[in-house]
Amino acid sequence: MSQRKIDLLAASSIVVANMIGTGVFTSLGYQLFGTAPGFPILAIWLVGGILAFLGALCYAELATRLPEDGGEYYFLSKIYHPALGFMAGFVSATVGFAAPIAMAALALGAYLKGIVPGLDEKLLAAGIVLAISTIHAVNFKAGLSFQKVFTIVKVFIIVVFIAIGFSKGNVQQVNFNPGDWSWEKIVNVGFAVNLVWVSFAYSGWNASAYIAGEIIQPEKNLSRSILWGTMIVTVLYVFLNAVFMMTTPADKMVGVKEVGLVASEYIFGVNGGKIMGGIICVLLLSTISSMIIAGPRVIRPMFGKISFLKPLAATDKSGNPVLSIAFQTVLALVLLYTIKFESLTYYIAFTLSMFTVLTVAGIIVLRIREGKPEGYKAFGYPVTPVLFIATTLGVAGFFMYKNTTESLAGLLTILIGLVMYYFSDFRKKTTEL
Repeated sequence: MSQRKIDLLAASSIVVANMIGTGVFTSLGYQLFGTAPGFPILAIWLVGGILAFLGALCYAELATRLPEDGGEYYFLSKIYHPALGFMAGFVSATVGFAAPIAMAALALGAYLKGIVPGLDEKLLAAGIVLAISTIHAVNFKAGLSFQKVFTIVKVFIIVVFIAIGFSKGNVQQVNFNPGDWSWEKIVNVGFAVNLVWVSFAYSGWNASAYIAGEIIQPEKNLSRSILWGTMIVTVLYVFLNAVFMMTTPADKMVGVKEVGLVASEYIFGVNGGKIMGGIICVLLLSTISSMIIAGPRVIRPMFGKISFLKPLAATDKSGNPVLSIAFQTVLALVLLYTIKFESLTYYIAFTLSMFTVLTVAGIIVLRIREGKPEGYKAFGYPVTPVLFIATTLGVAGFFMYKNTTESLAGLLTILIGLVMYYFSDFRKKTTEL
């Protein structure tokens, strides 16, 4: 059993920081390829938020019922079979955290390069990953304080940004009235593809489930951190994207990675925009930090049951998984230098959705097998999990059709996890879970 030292504020800040990151500051530029600015874009963000909240309701029950570190690795091992749990853990350790860390660092590097042309964004990204990983490896308490402060600052700055953006008015005359848009303009091929971008932007709503074993009073704080974090972020996302579209010409954002920087220059002027771009860089630091906290809590329990990987499960005197942090950092740096930004997004979103669906389905399995939980119960059961599963599978199926390469790469990663399971001694230790 891990030491419980993470309070509600810290757990909620990890959820918020995991969610508010690369996606919201980069996604809009790619969504505008297939969707008109205005209500059609906001509809995607609203649907993404509802979908995330449905998932959060289910994860809150599972995490409260099974309050140990590991996230999907622990849930799926307990609910289904250790092989499935191992595959989920392998994907979380590779795709789930290392890849988003690389992606957030690349976005941060792109923002810095937009402020100071000529900088090497990949070198900057690598340096940032190394620096934050070192902070968390050397002193967990300092890293946790870093996380709380930067997340509070992040939310405050976004609220101020939204307020100033709305004070400028609807400069671009973007139409947010749903009644003025035909159904075909809102729900089309672009909607499904863009929902993948939005799903990636919302990913992280389950972050506190990965550190469940270290949360104080998990029977109360786990569900609260997941649900509060998801609600806060959904509201911020909708308003933030409305501001981007109201203040900035759509053609200036199409295909642009650093959307926040472009919008900031239209709201605050060139110099003010660069200052705001620098502030967004600070916000992305919080995102990277939160994933560096959560990821090793998946790696440690999983690798601890594999003989040739067991050294990576070692912790320091305070229980901090320093070698797992180092492993994750190296993997993030490799991905940072080898995979393109867009491909990385698609690869992450599709692969993680597979295990998210299985985990949410687990709430139904546990209810049938063990009955209702004594603590937190998912609101709207069984409609909540069924709706989440059906919608996520529908989007994933369409995505496989449109983006076959990234989908196959995700399935290959899952298969590698299965192969590793059968060539390890993990399958001999099912009773130790």
